[in-house]
Amino acid sequence: ARWLVDAPLVRRIGVRGRFVLRNVLGRPLRAVVTIVGIALAPPITILGLFWFDAMNHMIGVQFGAVDRSDATVAFVEPAPAGVVAELARIPGVRMVESLRSVPVRLSAGHRDYRTAIVGLDAGAELRRLFDKALRRVDVPPEGLVLTDRLAARLGVAPGDMIRVSVLEGERPVREIRVAATVAEMIGLNAYMDVDALHRLMGEGDVVSAASIVVDPARAADVYAGMKAFPRVATVGVKSVALQSFRETTMSFVLVFTGILTAFAVVIAIGVVYNNARIALAERTWELASLRVLGFTRREVSALLLAELAVEVAIAIPIGLWLGYRFVEWLVVFHATELFSIPAIVAPRSYAIASLIVAAAAVASAAIVRLSIDRLDLIGVLKTRE
Repeated sequence: ARWLVDAPLVRRIGVRGRFVLRNVLGRPLRAVVTIVGIALAPPITILGLFWFDAMNHMIGVQFGAVDRSDATVAFVEPAPAGVVAELARIPGVRMVESLRSVPVRLSAGHRDYRTAIVGLDAGAELRRLFDKALRRVDVPPEGLVLTDRLAARLGVAPGDMIRVSVLEGERPVREIRVAATVAEMIGLNAYMDVDALHRLMGEGDVVSAASIVVDPARAADVYAGMKAFPRVATVGVKSVALQSFRETTMSFVLVFTGILTAFAVVIAIGVVYNNARIALAERTWELASLRVLGFTRREVSALLLAELAVEVAIAIPIGLWLGYRFVEWLVVFHATELFSIPAIVAPRSYAIASLIVAAAAVASAAIVRLSIDRLDLIGVLKTRE
């Protein structure tokens, strides 16, 4: 590393900078081990905070962009479309959109899957479809729209034919083309234009459920009226489901994050402090000599702690990169049919992970600085390594 320290460009950083660079490069193995050790602290914090980011993203997309209703009303059996107008007349109901859901078995070659085809009106606003880039996808007049995970499970892509076996009514079986795929994080679903679905079923204009938007000031009265509605089987209120989800899942995530953050702090402090103490033990004679030559305590401390700062500055970006890679691996490992957890890490999480390592480094540096200030110059200089 001497050629690098003596390079013309490096000479411009001054004697102190070259001193620090020489000490770091002079022990490359120890420097690498230290950087790797520090770099393992941010991923642990990111893995804990990631669950908050992923859950918030899922809630925002699934219950904010995809499902924009306040509640979903399911009927006991398919009802005439006129029931939608009846729901709209209930005081406090601002908007209603109908849904037709049909249980089916989808087959492609030797693969099959039981799900439901949801028929949507063209231009529906309360139930919308999006691709992975969160661009809206309109339901085509003909053909099936599958979620990407369902398409992958069946081994099909847009343009392929798929066998649809209806599991209610007259149970028709048809070959239907896959028109498009969409990205959804919850469930494996299929969609069709509601008119095309009616033609498949050979039925008139009927509905299975309805999405509604409610005036918040009159929500209690609306939901009470819904329960007394003769055709209504269930009323799923989104705010109640979200509250239950946050109380159960988010409380667990909070504890999990706290534990991982504590581990990250312990790792960061342990690695940084031990490295600084070892460096101090190895360079005690050099530091004492500098003090005798006129260097102040602050200047001597800066020379030693600058090495630590260089290693931390290199380790943090590596740790953030490792954190995201661990998140990607965790998402693949925990993928299920019910949930598709997005590999989302918010900038806030990266910042918190970086600050934890930086704070651990500052705390370690403060402890080492006290040891430097208490050096017995005479005793140290009398003893050489």
